[in-house]
Amino acid sequence: YISNPHAVAAALKRPIPEKPFRQTSLGTIFHSWVENRTAPTSYLDIIDAHPLEMDDSDAVSDDELTLRTLKETFERSAWATRRPVAVELEINVPFAGNIFICKIDAIYEIEGSSPQRFEIVDWKTGRPPRDKTDLELKQLQLALYRMAYARWAGIPEEHIDAVFYFVADDVIIRPERLY
Repeated sequence: YISNPHAVAAALKRPIPEKPFRQTSLGTIFHSWVENRTAPTSYLDIIDAHPLEMDDSDAVSDDELTLRTLKETFERSAWATRRPVAVELEINVPFAGNIFICKIDAIYEIEGSSPQRFEIVDWKTGRPPRDKTDLELKQLQLALYRMAYARWAGIPEEHIDAVFYFVADDVIIRPERLY
């Protein structure tokens, strides 16, 4: 929406089904795993298969290896042992004549902070930004999430930090500024 609002509007006006992308599917599965890991009462998509429908092969697909690596990397991250305040929190935000649907991956209270501070974390299974321009566009997502959570929770925006965690590369990116 930020980098090309006209293309988004055209797609919404006349939606055309898209082929699912491998990276998007892996990201969705990873997000579900993190959500279930931290909030076991959440819903997961469970597929029941008859034993005859199962592949007897011991071979592991590239996607399964990638997912296993993402999980192992997350288990070594700064967030693995922390308990989030919320995961996959959806907040609808009226802003600039539009309604933005913000699905915040995780929110953590920053221990020992005074006044009380929070950190929004957006898990990314893709690659980190290519350059400063790419990061500038991406940080708008964090800024919107911060604004949404501040309004929803009734706390000042300046008491909320926001970061990207690019799990595949085990890279944390804290934008220099959030709008």
